Amino acid sequence: MTYLHRGEWLALGIIATVVLWTAIAQVIGQIDIDWGSFVPGIRFYGLIAAFGLLIRLRGQADHVAAMFMALGLLPVFASVLSIANMAAFPLQRPLIDETLFAIDRAFGYEWDKAVAWLAAYPELSHLLAKIYQSSFPQMFALVLMLGLTRRVATLHHFLLTAMITSLLTLAFWLVWPSFGPSAYLQIAPEVIAASGLVVTPDYGAVLMHFAEHGVGRVESHLVLGTVAFPSYHIVMALLVVWFARGTWMFWPALAVNIFMIPATLIHGGHHMIDLAGGCVSFAFATMLAGRLLQAQNRLPAPAAA
Repeated sequence: MTYLHRGEWLALGIIATVVLWTAIAQVIGQIDIDWGSFVPGIRFYGLIAAFGLLIRLRGQADHVAAMFMALGLLPVFASVLSIANMAAFPLQRPLIDETLFAIDRAFGYEWDKAVAWLAAYPELSHLLAKIYQSSFPQMFALVLMLGLTRRVATLHHFLLTAMITSLLTLAFWLVWPSFGPSAYLQIAPEVIAASGLVVTPDYGAVLMHFAEHGVGRVESHLVLGTVAFPSYHIVMALLVVWFARGTWMFWPALAVNIFMIPATLIHGGHHMIDLAGGCVSFAFATMLAGRLLQAQNRLPAPAAA
């Protein structure tokens, strides 16, 4: 019996690599990381993955085992990657937002004016805020659907693509960091209240403080979304829509995630180019994940005795 599928081995390898890289960076950079504060969450989701493995070891439904493995491995990966992300503060390189603002201006886009316009339609704004905050629940629902409908190969492709795009996003950000318009532009308090803005200038100010002074001790309660370019919210929307193809979930996912575009721009405090960057990152990652999963099938067969 195969205890772990290729996709699960690859996922575990990615997680181990991120942990090792972060530990080395901690020693070299003398970064203060409170690993213990992350243990409860990692242990909880690790147990979910272990439960999936137990189901497989008992020779029961493999698709259910794969589902629980994915439900556990993806949050564990997100936790260890967030440690690596927060450990990067204070930033050692200049932010590239000025360049991204120039691209916005070339297309006639101004985030603060877009927020003010949306505030005039509070019901629409609050709906977009809910859509913006639905990314993780959507991914959770997708994992359940793929597992329960026995689409194990698609589930593993999704799992690896999600991890690879996260790595690409963080790697790009470490070299060319950006925070988005919310770290630079001010929005009137009444506009923030009317729009129910998710990512506010106050949030941007915290990121700017971290960029200059660091976070001190990296703890679980300090974890924030930091990356503007490429946009991972757009990546998550693409993940759900792309891997829901051919299922009952596709059309509802497409209908919701079309609105993720304005939701991410405005409530996520993003530059326009951030969304395009997320699309490119996703396209490359899903292709790479597919090739990694197929690599085993391309190995030459052993010669006959």
